[in-house]
Amino acid sequence: MARGGRISENRPVPSSSPPRAEDPAAPASTFLKLVLLANLVARPFARLHERAHGLRLSEWRILRALCLRPGHATAGVVGEELGMDKMAASRAVRALESRGRLTRSPDPRDGRRIVLEPTEAGRALFALIEPTSRDREDALLETLSAQERAVLDDLLDRLVDRARALPEPQGAAPDLNGDDGL
Repeated sequence: MARGGRISENRPVPSSSPPRAEDPAAPASTFLKLVLLANLVARPFARLHERAHGLRLSEWRILRALCLRPGHATAGVVGEELGMDKMAASRAVRALESRGRLTRSPDPRDGRRIVLEPTEAGRALFALIEPTSRDREDALLETLSAQERAVLDDLLDRLVDRARALPEPQGAAPDLNGDDGL
């Protein structure tokens, strides 16, 4: 047998141990599958609406949150709820405001805070896009039974809660790509 655990004819030696992470034949981790799923779902949606409406995914996420939960929301609160980096949320808010899709104004209850509200144009854009968003979600989830959907929803809630509780990795840098990764 040659060095490195291989038979001299360069055939791998059968092993009972699982493949190592650096092995390209190793199955994708759960984390990478989640990232893959997010990208496969988000990218076509984002490309369509960026081309058709000049709306980036980060902007859509903020606009959608404001339209679904009207009230006295700040960029920080919405960004935190969506798990967005503060800089990405701030850029998205500025872009939405510059295109007349939301307004920023002092909070009547606390003048130090700036609250966000969708404009009529923002609400109209939400009303136009939200049905396609829901259709895409339905098309993705139709492969699951109602019970599986409920279990998935519960598992995702638990994973989101856990992810929020985890400390930031040491040396993590803020988002610099302009769209918070998605």
